[in-house]
Amino acid sequence: MNITLLLNRDPASAYALSLLGPKLGAHRLRVFYTDKPSRLTPLPRPLVDLGVFEKVQLASLNSVFIQFGAKRLNDINGNDFQHFEQTKPDLVISIRHMSILHVNVISCAKYGVINLHSGLLPNYQGVMATFWAMKNAEPEIGTSLHRIENAQIDTGPIIAQSRTPTRFDKSYFWNVLNIYQDGCNNIANAVQHLDDAQEVSTKPQYGTANYYSYPRDQDFAEFDGPLFCKGDLEHFMR
Repeated sequence: MNITLLLNRDPASAYALSLLGPKLGAHRLRVFYTDKPSRLTPLPRPLVDLGVFEKVQLASLNSVFIQFGAKRLNDINGNDFQHFEQTKPDLVISIRHMSILHVNVISCAKYGVINLHSGLLPNYQGVMATFWAMKNAEPEIGTSLHRIENAQIDTGPIIAQSRTPTRFDKSYFWNVLNIYQDGCNNIANAVQHLDDAQEVSTKPQYGTANYYSYPRDQDFAEFDGPLFCKGDLEHFMR
């Protein structure tokens, strides 16, 4: 099966790729990533500091992107669409990709597009779902593997969810990384079902939908705990 992975150039995406790549080794993988500056201006100081920390972590993860031949693709719906289309995907998997996919992209793949969202849907749609769940003192965080059927954000039917106890003694960054082991296992299971010519079952999103955007200064002031700590990444990559 031709599988095209759409990621972002950040440490969590690199970690997810390191987990998922070996699980999909029997398939032809093509990997693209977005590398865009944030549209939020001005950036709250904590987000600036988090971005600097993540750039330092990326220096030790570049080999992951190189191993899978990852290429930058910032305009998948426009100027870069041809590069994406040439991969002739049977399935598209999105993880942390920073472009909203339009119909020309969604309709390319035989088995469609599935997205691993780093939050429990529909309660935590949008960005930095783990931050908002921790700020709201949720006892569990997790991932939602769902189909992308249109350009609406995080609204597609659910394939599988993973739930992980929130570690309030750890940083936000640590908790983000901690959800990807189970999330990537759910992706691998869905791919195996498709490879076995089985239909991947889904269920509608039930409950109240809450969409979250980037936190502001007041949100960070109310967040109980560090955003990141030295050694967070090493715990997962060793």
